[in-house]
Amino acid sequence: MFVFFLKKNFCRIWDNFFHTIFVNLPIMLLSFLGYFFCSKMAGIREGTPFGGLTFMIAVVICCMVWGILFLAEGENAASISKYDTAKFKTFITQIPHCIKDGILLGLCQAVLILAVLISIPYYFKVWMPLDGSEGSITGLVMMACVFWVVIIASLALQWILPIRSLMHNKFRKCLKKSFIIFFDNPFFSIGVALVNLLNMALGIFTMGILDGPATMAITSTNALKLRLYKYDWLEVNPGLTKAQRKQVPWEDLLVKERRLLGKRTFRSLLYPWKD
Repeated sequence: MFVFFLKKNFCRIWDNFFHTIFVNLPIMLLSFLGYFFCSKMAGIREGTPFGGLTFMIAVVICCMVWGILFLAEGENAASISKYDTAKFKTFITQIPHCIKDGILLGLCQAVLILAVLISIPYYFKVWMPLDGSEGSITGLVMMACVFWVVIIASLALQWILPIRSLMHNKFRKCLKKSFIIFFDNPFFSIGVALVNLLNMALGIFTMGILDGPATMAITSTNALKLRLYKYDWLEVNPGLTKAQRKQVPWEDLLVKERRLLGKRTFRSLLYPWKD
């Protein structure tokens, strides 16, 4: 199933390559501006009474703006996963509708980022003080707890956009379902997250030309769209045992998806009009 997901994801992103560029570029530009803004705030926070607070506010604001723009691409990502066309106009018109949920998503992301930037270094110093004095094992335990909470929450939060765009749930329900999906599919969630990490790295390296937030939105939505076939199958087969529930017949469930995607070759990707 994961191999088919990679194939479908690559093909659908390729088919909407120019659309992803138009969405990625402005978001990446704002992301870089936000990074420099937060770096500036981090540079002045030492030695000032409210320096740390201004830095945290800067991170929160940047995350909220990013969350709004990221969710605004959700409807296009859903259309792409359903083999429909994406429109830049849809991205623009969806921005006002994503303000509330984007702010909430941004707050969640800001908490995780600040936990990494502030809490982990603090507990590290408790465990291993810089002055050479004896540390406390409590610092190591707390640092490990924060680390795993951030990892699990980050893996779960990647499902909020596709849940919102495919199921049209409110944010609270999206958040609840995102953790349910993660704990029910931990290895699949890790695999999708690794693909999105690659998307993020390529987006930063290419300034949004090859990859970026739009590509990440499409990746997460394609992944959930395919995974939902599992839950449709479980719904029509309620009497399965625990062992039977693990034997998901993906070959049968993905027949329609394979037919819709068609036989894609390298030649068809470069010259689709010749097929």
